[in-house]
Amino acid sequence: MSSPPSNAVALGYIEHPGTPAQTRYQAQLCHTQERSLTLEGGQTLYDAIVQALQKQAISSAYLTINNAAMQTLHYVIPGDDPSGQHAAWYSETHRLSPPANIHTAGIHVGLRDGEPFLHCHGIWQQGDGHTAVGHLLAPASILANDIEVSCIAIEGAYLAVTADEETRFPLFAPYQGASSAAKPNALLLTLRPNQDLNAAIAATAKRYGIDTAQIMGLGSLVQTCFTDGHQLKSHANEILILDGTLKDGQPSLQAVSVGIGGEQHQGALAPGRNAICVTCELLLSF
Repeated sequence: MSSPPSNAVALGYIEHPGTPAQTRYQAQLCHTQERSLTLEGGQTLYDAIVQALQKQAISSAYLTINNAAMQTLHYVIPGDDPSGQHAAWYSETHRLSPPANIHTAGIHVGLRDGEPFLHCHGIWQQGDGHTAVGHLLAPASILANDIEVSCIAIEGAYLAVTADEETRFPLFAPYQGASSAAKPNALLLTLRPNQDLNAAIAATAKRYGIDTAQIMGLGSLVQTCFTDGHQLKSHANEILILDGTLKDGQPSLQAVSVGIGGEQHQGALAPGRNAICVTCELLLSF
């Protein structure tokens, strides 16, 4: 087992069941292009996305969905593992009935066992106006209408789910994909637990000579801390980056976060105060 770092009080720390990997990041340079996708309503969000990507021969991507009406919307939030085998787990499934609406969501599209796999965090509302944040279950959530979504198509790298010894979770990790003749303009990146998110992004970007970039992605943090002083209480909190930039080598991240029990907050993440809980999956576009 690992030991908390000396700055654990300020940064936060979570004990995972496995042996920590020596390398605390995985990354692949790649080339990205912005595309517009039409998702057809009346089917699951998973099927709508997979079909739209296949029509454009896209196998790896990051999608942003805004203002999508849903027939049904199923999601989970962080929870404790009743088996005790993981440091964190998922809640029971929450189900929103119509009218439900995705306010915004970010989705990494990769592979699991050779088939398309989606990892989605977002913000949604039910008809009564209640706003919730969480991890969307795309195969169980049905899109009401056709919508246009923003797609960052990725060439030369892709995310694939693999077993992770440290956390004992199946997690996305980046791999080199079919070579692209285009010059790299992005970095596909995953980060391991118990390191500050901002510092880890800055250090990895420096390794690749990246000084300025747009940062997109999602993941989880320990007791998410914001620059306005608000801090979530739970040891496991999911996040979605709403607006992220790297300028002069330093990240600035606006995010929304939800913890065990549903506590949520939105704002600028406090540098040096946000330890990664399980993973963060990021795309740095430069």
